[in-house]
Amino acid sequence: MRKYDLGIPVGSLSFFEEAFDEAFSNLLISELFMFGGKLTGLYFLVAAIWASFLFGAVTGYDLLRFGILPRDWDQVEGVLLWPFLHANLTHLTSNTVTLVVFGAIISLRGSSREFLTLSFFITLYAGLGVWLMGRDALHVGASGLVFGYFGYIMTRGIYDGRISSIVISTAVMIFFGGMIWGIMPTDERVSWEGHLFGFLAGVVLAVRYKPRRRRRS
Repeated sequence: MRKYDLGIPVGSLSFFEEAFDEAFSNLLISELFMFGGKLTGLYFLVAAIWASFLFGAVTGYDLLRFGILPRDWDQVEGVLLWPFLHANLTHLTSNTVTLVVFGAIISLRGSSREFLTLSFFITLYAGLGVWLMGRDALHVGASGLVFGYFGYIMTRGIYDGRISSIVISTAVMIFFGGMIWGIMPTDERVSWEGHLFGFLAGVVLAVRYKPRRRRRS
């Protein structure tokens, strides 16, 4: 049975000065090293993903067996486990880089708890989509989660209403816009279904949990 690799392609302005100040006002050096800070959830998630890979590499235990096998009730647990499973070191590192970038953006704009909650629901919704409609193969990897972050950040730029969110979304599109091709069935070795449902999950969650604007009296 083939295993689909969820690798992803990683693809002055005085008017925006205030926006950048607001967007990155929480990006303090202390956040990078403070236990209990906004990035704690991201640290734990990345550590768990790497620990899973290292455990399999050291023990020789095949953790990939816990990935998503569409419409197989014996492996329905893969709906929650698939982001923690990677085929090889290249697969893992390529996903980790973008996950850290997007995860840091989301965490610093919100909180560690919000980031972990978002990560859980992206994993669940995207996993269910793949389990219900994916091709008959083993789907593993964190890039479905990464595409969820991508969709979330892009949609927040539209629904948030703040200039800082628009600036961040625009920057993400400029530097990572090529990722959008990952939701297309362009490579049979890649789980584009995981990318697609991850992206859609991020969009839905951004719309569902958009911040309420205060009414001016």
